[in-house]
Amino acid sequence: MLHVAMAPTLPIIDFSPFLSASASEESRFNVAKELDSACREVGFFYLKGHGIPSELIASMLANARDFFETSTQDEKDAIAIKNISDGGDNARGWLRVDNPEKGSHEAVDFYRPVDKHDKSHTTGLGENKWPMTPANLRAVSETYIEQLEHLGREVMRAMALALGIDVSLFLDRVDKAFWNLRILGYEGRKSRSPAPAGIGEHTDFGILTFLLTDSTKNSLQVLSKSGDWIWVDPVDGCFVCNIGDMLAEWTRNAYKSTMHRVWHTSDSLRISIPFFFDPNWDAFIAPVLPDAKGGFNAEEGIRYKDKFVQSVDYPLWRDPLVEESTTQW
Repeated sequence: MLHVAMAPTLPIIDFSPFLSASASEESRFNVAKELDSACREVGFFYLKGHGIPSELIASMLANARDFFETSTQDEKDAIAIKNISDGGDNARGWLRVDNPEKGSHEAVDFYRPVDKHDKSHTTGLGENKWPMTPANLRAVSETYIEQLEHLGREVMRAMALALGIDVSLFLDRVDKAFWNLRILGYEGRKSRSPAPAGIGEHTDFGILTFLLTDSTKNSLQVLSKSGDWIWVDPVDGCFVCNIGDMLAEWTRNAYKSTMHRVWHTSDSLRISIPFFFDPNWDAFIAPVLPDAKGGFNAEEGIRYKDKFVQSVDYPLWRDPLVEESTTQW
């Protein structure tokens, strides 16, 4: 049976040289190599020196808490995710998941806006549903999203440097990244059943996740190489970052998408805001590194929208008989 360990901790990477115009090439290369090592060995890392203002971060957390603590059920129902048959896109909006074994949570999902001339939605290609409460959540979130998109591209630039590949192989496929901002609430146990809040074990299906949470400890767990679940607690001023399946595909599994889960047993509400930085909707993702014979196969790879639709239309948490979950965070 897997047990939870307290160590080892994740590497902490200071990304500030990659965001500074005056930084030396040597300092940038050193950051790139640290990033490369974390992606190969762990698949998770803390990112500090990310350039996102602390005031904006605090506002995001406060607005998310406000939504979960004060929005009425009618307000939540008004922005609930709808199936395509009901005029929705099966992705954008509010949902609640109750799973007595894997844990419960509620969330609101927003995605890159899609410019459509008709209202016939397909999976993922719909309209964002912004809550009425709090009133400024949309404005704050859109500022946050813009800054996280920039950060995501810079991290990809650093990875290209470490891998020794043409940076355009990454950047040309994320210039219109199909991002997903997810606002999650894991309720406290005091007023609910003794079963935990959380999300079952899974890997993220995109490129990179930038996770912002409140100060709650002992909630997020990552599966170590030794087979132990380790606690990954928030570190002040840092994002928790991890590799998704698409980046593992892109790097021929040199970078690891690592299993993780949320197991929240605190009496208080936990706020979690992952930003999933993913490829352009139509991007074809094929390995940028050669195979064992030093070559490339033109048939390798997957189109991102196919991976997205597969992951969103058939998340395993919908089936209580399946042990693992692919829903993110």
